[in-house]
Amino acid sequence: MSDRRTEYQRLRRATMWSVAGGALLPWVGLFWTATAPGPPPPWQLVVAGASAAAFTVVYWRAARITVTGTHARTEVVITGVLALVIFIMTREPEFAGAMAALAWGALAGLHVSRFTAALMILIATVACAAFQPHAVVFYAATISMVVWLNRFQFWFWTVVKASLEGRDAQAKLAVTEERLRFSRDLHDVVGHSLSAIAVKSELAARLASGPAAEEMLEVRRLARESLKEIRSVVRGYRTVDLNAELRSVRAVMEAAGISCALELPDTALGDEVSTLLAWLVRESSTNVLRHSAATRCRIKVASTGGWVELTVSNDHPKPPSGTAGSGLAGMSERVAAHGGALTAGQSDGQFTVRARIPA
Repeated sequence: MSDRRTEYQRLRRATMWSVAGGALLPWVGLFWTATAPGPPPPWQLVVAGASAAAFTVVYWRAARITVTGTHARTEVVITGVLALVIFIMTREPEFAGAMAALAWGALAGLHVSRFTAALMILIATVACAAFQPHAVVFYAATISMVVWLNRFQFWFWTVVKASLEGRDAQAKLAVTEERLRFSRDLHDVVGHSLSAIAVKSELAARLASGPAAEEMLEVRRLARESLKEIRSVVRGYRTVDLNAELRSVRAVMEAAGISCALELPDTALGDEVSTLLAWLVRESSTNVLRHSAATRCRIKVASTGGWVELTVSNDHPKPPSGTAGSGLAGMSERVAAHGGALTAGQSDGQFTVRARIPA
């Protein structure tokens, strides 16, 4: 797990540094302006330099915010104002102003809407071409390429992040499956043997007399206590945190390119109900991954009137094969054993599994 975390942090830093390189463009323009013959008044250079420094800080902040998956709308507006100040304060707008506009246009590659990105590219291109109309195609192509590169880097980062989270979720699911398998084996093998010992010792106590009968009754007592302890341990192994299971399932879904929405009740659920719901969620999500080309999935848990209802729905289900699968049959049996009912079927391009069980 630590190796994956280190890999995650390294890729995150690499993405941020590669994107944040655009913040250096205003400094290139300022250096050109300051070293050109007949530079502007010092106060203009100071204002432009301060604006460039603020531009760099806000640009870096925008890159950090984008890596977390949120929108950097405020930072885009602030950097736009600072780029305009640099544009006005520099003597050579043909280059320095163009660099500031280009740097601001590069922010369109961050986590902004497509409309906002297109508008930013248009504004940056017009600003660059205002002083060099003959180079409008060059500036449009350059800004578009920079934006595309930034968007590609963030897309790649998103894919890698989803992959790492999916691997972690799969590892947690594997541990949970192993715990359940171990609990079944412990209950079936050891529990059966202890039950047999308790019955045999009771029979032997009836047939024997004196100290031998007392010893066999003690054996029966120890066997029953051990069986009780085994069942308690098995219940602990079989108890699964529903919220943790839902988070793991969502991570696996999103790693597979499926948007997963979760709706949970405000009231706490019992361990037995939570464990059953966690198992149903795991089985339903497996069906979504195996038997659909889903792009969206919705998992809702609602608690009303002494009943708990689980709904798992997804789009783009595959046509029914004509033979009932063992997965849904097993789910129905377990829900029925708990006193509930399960339904599943397609309607309006959606496949929905709905389970209703007593709380």
